[in-house]
Amino acid sequence: MTGSGETPWIAAPGDELCLDFANTRYWRGMAAPSEQLTGIADLVAWCARAGLPPARQAALGRWAKAHGDAAAALFDEALALREAIYRAFHAIGAGVAPEPADLQLLNRALAQAAPRRAIEQTEAGFGWRVAGDAPSAVQLLTPVLWSAGDLLTGKRLARLRHCANPQCHFLFLDDSKSGNRRWCSMSSCGNRAKAHRHYEKRRRKTEDGGPKPG
Repeated sequence: MTGSGETPWIAAPGDELCLDFANTRYWRGMAAPSEQLTGIADLVAWCARAGLPPARQAALGRWAKAHGDAAAALFDEALALREAIYRAFHAIGAGVAPEPADLQLLNRALAQAAPRRAIEQTEAGFGWRVAGDAPSAVQLLTPVLWSAGDLLTGKRLARLRHCANPQCHFLFLDDSKSGNRRWCSMSSCGNRAKAHRHYEKRRRKTEDGGPKPG
């Protein structure tokens, strides 16, 4: 990994980044939820798509191969952070206060995260310069932690929702004009709900029109 004197560049995270990370486990209302992250390689790949600098990607990959037990512990810690983030935002989306333990875990991680030292312009746009550090889940998920903190303290928190499908519970920000979006997407859970309502309506009609008991 990078030494403590180096300062990698990290793209500024959007509000949704922490929700994207929380949603790497989905169909949470089902007996066997779907899991996108099954090991350290999946975690590094996700972070790469989220904007982890290439130098850090390569360094972390080499470190993980050389330190299997430590990499497994890092992965477990990352998933624990993910679940705390999910629980906190799911609670807020449901209109209740997050558990203090989840906020405490998030605050401890934020306290350990790399500080945003300076803004830098590159060919890819503007981003943050941060100090390098020893490999850890907090260091790897620094942009996710920034995103969570910014969303919790920002104006868009009022638009936080979770999918109304009881088998889904996907987190999202409702930026619709009406502000009454219920589904993660109409093409997925929205259509499922529509089909279920149609089925129930037809079933009730069939039952109402059937033979009455004597």
